[in-house]
Amino acid sequence: MDGNPHTMLFTEVDRSNDPDFFVRFMDEAQKPAGIQASKQVMLARMALTPGAAVLEVGCGPGSDVLDLVDAVGPTGRLVGLDASDVMIAEARRRAVARRAPVTFEVGDVQALPFQDGEFDVCRAARLLEHLSDAGPALSEMVRVTRPGGRIVVLDFDWDTLIIDHPDRATTRAVVLSYSDSISNGWIGRQLPRLLGEQGLEVSSIDPVQIFVHYALAELFLGSHLAQIQATGVLSPEKARQWWDLLREADKREALLISFTAFIVAGTKR
Repeated sequence: MDGNPHTMLFTEVDRSNDPDFFVRFMDEAQKPAGIQASKQVMLARMALTPGAAVLEVGCGPGSDVLDLVDAVGPTGRLVGLDASDVMIAEARRRAVARRAPVTFEVGDVQALPFQDGEFDVCRAARLLEHLSDAGPALSEMVRVTRPGGRIVVLDFDWDTLIIDHPDRATTRAVVLSYSDSISNGWIGRQLPRLLGEQGLEVSSIDPVQIFVHYALAELFLGSHLAQIQATGVLSPEKARQWWDLLREADKREALLISFTAFIVAGTKR
């Protein structure tokens, strides 16, 4: 549990001791059925048509934007942007392997290197939680989207994290400290208001429940347990006892860890 970089440090991916860990983490995070369902909801809310120009900010290793190739067709334009050189290098590698006509760029979502109104749709998934202030990023997303275009955002509300565990006190300590360790742990519930404050017409709000499998729990909760032991929130013994019960629950096929994602879509007036 104590050998991985903390997963809340996505803003410092390239400076971690093992930047490839974050690529592995994001690939594992694609697997839950709720995540796959959320992709379909986002696709429906984007309402893509052949020839559409689409920007994904915080694209990571490019999995989501690469899946949009068929939706926009040969006349469409797909661009993925991420702040991490490691992520963009991996995204470009995957695009070449799939012979996909997608452009990937390193850049800052708070200062997008694009013209006003350049895209029909701007998409962001699991990005804003890593920013202490989502306002500048959303403002930039709106700026580069044409009037009548759509902004579709997915993010989690980490205070909805639930873990079935007999030790309530320790579980509450883990859950609250996890939510508070994230730059913007409440961003999911804030998305409708924040998009409205950007002048968008909010057209849909879709909650999706995400159930977490054990391998993913090891990646994001294991690294968090290492951190809160170091800060004294939990003793090593208490953390080990708490985790052992999760491992045993998984062996009995009784593990239940879940949280809520919110998908919010808005139209630029």
